[in-house]
Amino acid sequence: MTGAAPSRPVNWALVADVSRSMRIPIVDETQFRSLLRTGSAQEMLVDGVPVWQLSGSVPQEVRDTASSALDYVVRALHTIVERLDHHDRLALVVFADHALLLIPGMVGADRVTLVRAIERLPGLNLGDGTNLADGIALALNQIRANRDGRCADRIILLTDGFTRDSAACLALADQAADEHIAITTIGLGGEFQDDLLTAIADRSGGHALFLKRVSAIPRAVSAELETVRAAAVSAVTIAIAPQRGVQLRRVTRMRPALALLAEPTGAAAMDVTQVSLGDLAAGTPVTLLLEFLVPAANPGPLWIAGVAARSSGARLADTDIRAAVTHHAPPLSHDVRAAAARSMAARLMRRATTASDPAEAARLMRAAAARFDDFGEQALAAAAREQASAFEHGARIAGIATRELTYATRRLGEVS
Repeated sequence: MTGAAPSRPVNWALVADVSRSMRIPIVDETQFRSLLRTGSAQEMLVDGVPVWQLSGSVPQEVRDTASSALDYVVRALHTIVERLDHHDRLALVVFADHALLLIPGMVGADRVTLVRAIERLPGLNLGDGTNLADGIALALNQIRANRDGRCADRIILLTDGFTRDSAACLALADQAADEHIAITTIGLGGEFQDDLLTAIADRSGGHALFLKRVSAIPRAVSAELETVRAAAVSAVTIAIAPQRGVQLRRVTRMRPALALLAEPTGAAAMDVTQVSLGDLAAGTPVTLLLEFLVPAANPGPLWIAGVAARSSGARLADTDIRAAVTHHAPPLSHDVRAAAARSMAARLMRRATTASDPAEAARLMRAAAARFDDFGEQALAAAAREQASAFEHGARIAGIATRELTYATRRLGEVS
């Protein structure tokens, strides 16, 4: 797609984690050096990894100036309010042990009321848990209540922790996809469920973002708003209907972000499979790798599947996937081989980070590293081998290093 798309108003809901971990002050380098000088921070080993632990009281001047992740969420909201136009609608849902609707889908013109509601956020106490499902459910209800057909619908959620009901979150993501509502997820730090957040985004057609530093929250949220405004085609879905006897094994999005979108099994592999691509920007290509299991056939033409593209339920295009059966398999094109290799590397890496056995995790991570080497991703290969070594030495499979590797792998889809 090419050409500029007119800016669309946005009907969106921000779902923000306000649990205790989001309120912990985060010191910058200058403040950290001050803690070292006063003996308030000391180095220690945890599972063989050097970490810094606070010991003694933190000076009041550091407490007064250190910002928390929640402080940056407030700053992001203030920035967004300044950018809203009269036709935009903003809902704010906050959650910890339970969820609360703080702003009920107010129009952008009501800036004073919006700002007053945002200022309440730091004083809320909703407990220490992370009930993400309740937050998503409230946000979906707000998007539904404020839909008018002119606006782009989007949910953005931010969290730094582990939720109590992953299955409920995934079910809500599927509901959002069915209703053409994309969910963008932002994971903060190194202790969130990246597998859950990426799955929510991929199932609904949203984006999955990882922020190592909470200071990046305002810029990331603002960039997402502008991306939604600039979409050329909204709520795109692809339906794949295999021919009789053909099974759809896997659908992998190669770009703009590498992700496994569907892996049907059993009877579902021969049924119609639908995947959500979300809103598509002008000039941004989307590439899918479709893998089929095809029964033995005589030489000649073979119809494999029908593919239909829709935008918010309206027809975009329909096409067939056909192949020619020959006595000798023709060589695969460079692009297909490269896409398959990247897809396999990503699956190996994901299996490694979710494996319960450290030895198996290390083996899978080294296998992923070998494939990264094969297509010239030396930095990723080195990071994967470092993680494999950490697994072999008993380090738990979590933390910022594995999160960085997970999200870096999602950027592998750009096949030259």
